[in-house]
Amino acid sequence: MASNEIETLDPAATVDKLNKIAADRALDRRHFITALGMTGAVAGAALMSGCNATTTPIAVTTAGAGQTNILNFLLNLEYLQATLYSFLTGANITSPSAALTTNSGAITGAPAALAVGTPTQMSQQIIDLLNEMYFDEVNHVIGLQSVLGSVAVPRPAINLAAFGAITGSNALSIARLLEDVGVTAYAGAIAGLSTSNATYSGQVLGVESFHSGALRLLTIQNSTTIATPLLALDGLDVTPDDLGSPSNTASGPTASGGFFPTYGGGYPSNSAYATTLPAGAAGYAYSRTTSQVLAILYGSATALATSGTSSGGFFPSGVNGAITTI
Repeated sequence: MASNEIETLDPAATVDKLNKIAADRALDRRHFITALGMTGAVAGAALMSGCNATTTPIAVTTAGAGQTNILNFLLNLEYLQATLYSFLTGANITSPSAALTTNSGAITGAPAALAVGTPTQMSQQIIDLLNEMYFDEVNHVIGLQSVLGSVAVPRPAINLAAFGAITGSNALSIARLLEDVGVTAYAGAIAGLSTSNATYSGQVLGVESFHSGALRLLTIQNSTTIATPLLALDGLDVTPDDLGSPSNTASGPTASGGFFPTYGGGYPSNSAYATTLPAGAAGYAYSRTTSQVLAILYGSATALATSGTSSGGFFPSGVNGAITTI
């Protein structure tokens, strides 16, 4: 499937059509939220992006002591994702309110905004996709800040170049990495949350999965042009890959590659599923513990961080909150 031509998510959709849709909905990078008449953290109570088709608030229990730690841990991930997309589509997080990044740590390794034709294969449709991801991730930040209230942690120092300087050649791969980590982090966190908080987190997980699936497909389609493949993140990761033949596809992905990270080749002993699902169970997304998540985020493109590490990689000063060490 990989080729030297960019394949879009919807081959029938033209750039003109997409731009008209985007204009009609007024969902450009700097007007996503203001077009809905929302400002500041109040938006979190009115709309959890990707969590409800209406503006009806979702009932979310005030986080207790243990849940506060979990939700703040997830907030660190949302800061990282939102910050990445903010630079890929414009500049540092600016909307809907500067309060989103009050007391923020330093941001280093920030990439220049992507533009159509930079590199040559970059399409308007891909940039539109990244704009929508920015909208979602900023609203996840707003939602978690609203739930946590005064105990929400500020954005930590972030090094966006932890896995190498981000350019048009590897931006999709790095974004894929962070979305896959987000999916598995939420999957692992839900068990520690109360019903309403788990419901909210499950809806956010769904949006992270939308993002991950789109990026994994684009990575496969453009593996020889835009998306420089990264090494597998750890023993759980299935890197995006076209399986190559109908017979291989029919038998399902393997640990070495697949469209989605749900292979049935058996779960490593460090997987949360190893004790809850039969060996080789297929069709299930992985979950990661907080230590497994931090081992990736504190590590590099070639090595995981080791037990006891409390900073490094994307978070040079560590994450904020109570859960900070592998």
